Amino acid sequence: MLISEWGSKAEAGDPLRPVGRRANRLPLLSAAIVALGALPAPAQAALTAAGAIDPATKAPAFYQDANGLKLGLCHPGTVNCGPAVPGEDFYYMATSTFTAPNGGTASLILNMTLAPNASGDPASFNRVRVQLDGFPAGTWTITHPYGTDTVTTDGVRRGRTTIDIGCAVTAVGPCDFAAALGGRFGPFLTAAPTAPAPPAGFIGDAVVEVPITGSPTGNNFFRVEGPGLPPGGAQSNTFALMGKLFAGVVPAFSSSGDVAFADQLVGSASATKTVTVTSSGVPGAGSDLKISGVTVGGANAADYAIAGNTCAGATLPSGSTCSVGLTFAPGAAGTRAATLTLADNTAAATHTVALSGKGATPAPAAAPVTAPAPAPAVSAAPAPVVQAPPVARASDLAVTNLRVARRIRLGQARRRGITARFAAPAGAAVARVRLLKRGATKAITTKLVTLDAPGAQTIHVRSGRARAGEYTVEVAIGTSATALGRGVTTRLRLTR
Repeated sequence: MLISEWGSKAEAGDPLRPVGRRANRLPLLSAAIVALGALPAPAQAALTAAGAIDPATKAPAFYQDANGLKLGLCHPGTVNCGPAVPGEDFYYMATSTFTAPNGGTASLILNMTLAPNASGDPASFNRVRVQLDGFPAGTWTITHPYGTDTVTTDGVRRGRTTIDIGCAVTAVGPCDFAAALGGRFGPFLTAAPTAPAPPAGFIGDAVVEVPITGSPTGNNFFRVEGPGLPPGGAQSNTFALMGKLFAGVVPAFSSSGDVAFADQLVGSASATKTVTVTSSGVPGAGSDLKISGVTVGGANAADYAIAGNTCAGATLPSGSTCSVGLTFAPGAAGTRAATLTLADNTAAATHTVALSGKGATPAPAAAPVTAPAPAPAVSAAPAPVVQAPPVARASDLAVTNLRVARRIRLGQARRRGITARFAAPAGAAVARVRLLKRGATKAITTKLVTLDAPGAQTIHVRSGRARAGEYTVEVAIGTSATALGRGVTTRLRLTR
């Protein structure tokens, strides 16, 4: 499927670029289709497989070419993956740029891109783009590793052809990731044997142009021919390559997060709280999460008990879950801390969930008050007695079952928000959700909402000011915006 173009770092300074990252580029693409209408079919199969869906990205774990080369996501802004490009990731990119004898600049951009579509779902597409800047008016023949194109310039504006195949970023709903396999380029280009060795785990460093191999046509170069250029045109024999080798499927662990119990009377047991564990590895042989043991430890381990356990001894295929139920019975007043440790087959070998709660003692009974002798009663009909319902005090109200994903991508936090789920008791009228940098006391984002009814609550908090890093999500409830109880917190990591 042909799709509209989407912003990328290759477009910086483009005078034809519409305003807005997701601007519809269909008119420009239509011109590109006319120019490319007589393209020959690829000499061989291009890309052959989209990998299993990675639960962390909701996108293929890799794309594979006809040579069996598998490339996973390379996140711009990280080592060997080029400069940061907000909202975009790349499985592959090959670029070649040179200055022609006429003073113009010619660029070839080949990439496999992953970007959110209009509904926030990940969409992938395969792009071949040629652009000419500063070239005089004329028609130019372009030869590159995947075929031949024609670009027409008017001597004023940039000349460009682009063809994108895959899922449109203007679409809504899940992407058919296999659609990008029908793109024009493939197999992936790699460094020629004469080039310096690429960094370990990558096909290139995304910066230094090197000689390449892999063209199905044998054209391991980028050439421009046309008016005013010497016979044979002008060309580049080097490309900057970006691609991260897929490391294979491995077990991965995620959980519902640390558990904070409400204040509990010393010697009494709380209601059960549940820790949910998810096998979050890429589906495939070798990614099953195996949990060999579940134990409670730490300074006040005796105050916590396992009330239910489906995790110990469990083997969880990707996407499966198990749970551990916990109760809190403080043996003394004050803060009581412990840990829940799960031994597993991940590289980390163990994962720990923090358990916290506070032991409370009953308030002392008030001394009896001697009432004065009553005055003589006057006979009268008794007035009806109206019993007022008890009024909840803000200090007595506390959030329970707070759940926030342990890891969220930064783009999702900015566009769709961070989701906090919790339970509120009767009497709670408002809830305040705050996002704080780990260890800070000043919130980056605060949201105050009115609660319609007690019970399960879901609040979404967007944060345009957040950056990648470690954060704390705090939820407090109360009878009004100025009367809130003690906040309950959980940890969150925002990733690029």
